[in-house]
Amino acid sequence: MKEIQQVDQGAYNHLMEIPAKYWSKSRFNYFPRVDTLVNNMCECFNSVIVEAREKPIVSMLEDIRVYLMNRWSDNRQSIVTYAGEILPKINKKIEREFDKGGEWLAIYAGRDKYEVSSSQGNRAKFVVDLNLHECSCRKFQLTGYPCEHAMSCIRKMCLDVKNYVNKCYRKQTYVDCYQHVIYPLNGPNLWSRTENDDVLPPVFRKPIGRPKLRRNKTGDEPRNNGPLSKLARTGQQQKCSYCFALGHNKRTCPRKRKMEAAAKKQNATAQAKKGAKKGAGTTRTPKPNKIPAKTTTQPATRLQPKRKSSTQVGGSQESQTSSKRARCSSSASQPQPSIATVTSPSRRSLRFMAKTPPRAWKALG
Repeated sequence: MKEIQQVDQGAYNHLMEIPAKYWSKSRFNYFPRVDTLVNNMCECFNSVIVEAREKPIVSMLEDIRVYLMNRWSDNRQSIVTYAGEILPKINKKIEREFDKGGEWLAIYAGRDKYEVSSSQGNRAKFVVDLNLHECSCRKFQLTGYPCEHAMSCIRKMCLDVKNYVNKCYRKQTYVDCYQHVIYPLNGPNLWSRTENDDVLPPVFRKPIGRPKLRRNKTGDEPRNNGPLSKLARTGQQQKCSYCFALGHNKRTCPRKRKMEAAAKKQNATAQAKKGAKKGAGTTRTPKPNKIPAKTTTQPATRLQPKRKSSTQVGGSQESQTSSKRARCSSSASQPQPSIATVTSPSRRSLRFMAKTPPRAWKALG
């Protein structure tokens, strides 16, 4: 208990609230002849009747009766062919303890009492009484078969091990347990009918909500109110899917926040550089006019009108830009030439001009 207290104070307090006879081998009773207190047999039986307990009372009892009748018959037939006197599982445990008995030295004291010490040089010593089937290690009394200390005494005196095994592990006891027969029964079609009215089952009323499948737990059992699905993550420590660390999720990940802040800073610097380049670059180009330019009329034989050449338009605009340069040269020490581009009419306007006859151009002009 001192070691448990040093490891976990909460576990120590929990065990001290429970009587020691329920969890400590040093306080177990000798009557059950078992060194562990578990409910494996109850759990095994409950797993078998899972489907039967959901049926009505008569059908449930009938399924349980058939299961027990079948099981008892199989156990009764299997023990008949067994040749040994001790049951097979207990026989294996006895052989294991017999091998361990070679590591101990037994000294006969008298009246079937022995002092057993270790042959490995340890100071451990135990007192064995073969007459009362007892050992100071308490394993002989708890299990019902000789422990390794008692085996060293039996080997020294060349005694029969079977005489020191409890009768509950013998073949005859097993046969006596299953000697009774669960007799078969007729079905409801052959039941005798009485003069009284038949007892009808109550009216079935479907309760509200999902059917309850879990058993009722006691007050000291942990209660989990989460979903019944196996994929539930209640009570589990989650991992971040971004950096695979414990204690936080992807939204609150500190590493992700740092990376996002660095990316924002890098985007801001890139946009600032682009803005500086635009300010020091060329002037903006004028948008193309949606209205088609006026053209001179041509003979009717030629459908496509004659457009002004780009050189003529460019020459007129170049003269305007040269005059602007002369005005700005007086104010600025170093002139900054501006390049203006002129776009040609769009394809849509050219198609419209090609389809319409020359007479319609005057009306549009």
